[in-house]
Amino acid sequence: MGKPRKALPDKPPTGELTYARYGLWHYVVPEKQRQEPYASLHRAGGNLRGLIRVLMFKRFESSVFAFQETVRRLVIVQQRFLEALEQGIVPAGEDAQAILYEPNLDEEQDLVDALRKVSQKYPAKDFHLEKLHQHIEHDVRLLKKMLQLVEPITPKQDAKLQTLKKRLAEPPLKEGKRLIFTQYADTARYLFDNLNPGGKRDDIEVIFSGDKSKARVVGRFAPKANPEYRFQAGESELTTVVATDVLAEGLNLQDCDKIINYDLHWNPVRLIQRFGRIDRIGSEHDVVYGFNFLPETGIERNLKLHEKLHNRIQEIHDTIGEDSAILDPTEQLNEDAMYAIYEKKGGQLGMFEDEEQEALDLNEAEEMMRQLRKENPAEYERIAGLRDGIRAAKPSSEKGLYVFCQAGRYQQLFLVNEKGETVSRDIPRVLGAIKCGPDLAGAPLPTGYNSTVMRVMRQFTEEVKHRQAEREHTLSLTHGQRYVLRELRVLFGAAGDEDLKGQINILEKAFRGSITTAINRELNLLRRNSVIGQDLLKNLTRLFHQHNMRDWMDRRGLQLEDQPIPKIICSEAQV
Repeated sequence: MGKPRKALPDKPPTGELTYARYGLWHYVVPEKQRQEPYASLHRAGGNLRGLIRVLMFKRFESSVFAFQETVRRLVIVQQRFLEALEQGIVPAGEDAQAILYEPNLDEEQDLVDALRKVSQKYPAKDFHLEKLHQHIEHDVRLLKKMLQLVEPITPKQDAKLQTLKKRLAEPPLKEGKRLIFTQYADTARYLFDNLNPGGKRDDIEVIFSGDKSKARVVGRFAPKANPEYRFQAGESELTTVVATDVLAEGLNLQDCDKIINYDLHWNPVRLIQRFGRIDRIGSEHDVVYGFNFLPETGIERNLKLHEKLHNRIQEIHDTIGEDSAILDPTEQLNEDAMYAIYEKKGGQLGMFEDEEQEALDLNEAEEMMRQLRKENPAEYERIAGLRDGIRAAKPSSEKGLYVFCQAGRYQQLFLVNEKGETVSRDIPRVLGAIKCGPDLAGAPLPTGYNSTVMRVMRQFTEEVKHRQAEREHTLSLTHGQRYVLRELRVLFGAAGDEDLKGQINILEKAFRGSITTAINRELNLLRRNSVIGQDLLKNLTRLFHQHNMRDWMDRRGLQLEDQPIPKIICSEAQV
């Protein structure tokens, strides 16, 4: 049923980013790990290893330049992290991460002062600092080694870039207008700089989010489709535009008849949207051309991007009758390949984990259910109609428990070892652990089964509350409200007295709702002065009574019936 989490090694594993493997939560001393704000670090760090691998492979698939820039930024961030650790500061949490990635903090003392101000709720004494420092140093060395390996690759040695330049000089791309799409701003800048060295040409432009006026670029590139645009003095018509998906939706670019996807988006709907910019009513072109750069073979083995796009595009074909090829005119696909691979939750990033772990990919599991529905519809309907909360047990060499919980649209799989510790939420790993044939006989439920399941349920319920709170305060609250609510959660996690917890709950509900300008001004003052702990509690209590916020709460109501209700869908013991 999976192995318990091992203690962190003193020496980091060779050739692997330890921060990505473990996440910051794993460096918290054990007695603090389940308390806030550290429990939030655990949730934020789940599957970090797989995520980092995917993102870096995807950057490399886009362009060597984008990969180089990503690694350079990671080196800078990790070095800043080390500087903070050496000053006794652990830069944890969203505010600290924003500062670490802030490009304008060139002065070391400014950086340290800023991090110290926002990291007060993560005391250094709560972390294994020496081990964390050692592992971050290892990551910096590894990232610098990666950078050394790719830095010698100049644009002249970049085969992908040179292929693009060669194709642009040949029919049909040589004539007319060309629209080049990429996912990343780094790649867009790189292409523009190399297709227009020195910025001497005035018929080529680049655009990405926050870069320049979208209307101006669109008007210059497609003046026939956008007759309302008026050229300014000195402006010329564009023949080539390099763009991110900032131009992928809601624009008329049908003056153009050629699109190049320099990298493939994870979501093929994006590919369709890109083609939809030029293949539109009003186009004067009989033929619209689409060219795609496919991932290099080695990267494709890790990303499997082309396969995923084929499967997902076939789903679109089968569902809405898409009548044109997206990737190439020769695609012949299994019409049952309708895999929901682009709605994957974070846990499924485990597909990038070590291959020796037994796993069952979600696509395979879905295919098994489709096959069952086709071959034995009665059994499929029986399974689909099972009540929530159903329990089972099966013989297994690895002891433990599996629990599937749901609250509204939020779902979680838990793999628990025989000590009651959650060892994984990785979907392929959990599915691999519970997979069995139809002839396997069930087993009696083990002693303590229900108490273990309910412990998982309580953990899930806390996560649901946390997600709901995060969603509410993120969507509509002011900076002052977000600050005090964050600090109130910290106080609640540290509170041992039930009366104090009740008081904090009342204050949290009060300051989560609509507030007056006067109250917001007071909250911003507390935030600017970094008021925390008991001082914050006293100030919020004063505001609560001073502004009669109890009456507001009574009028507003809490509307608890609209909140998702956590429940157990099913569970299974392995005995």
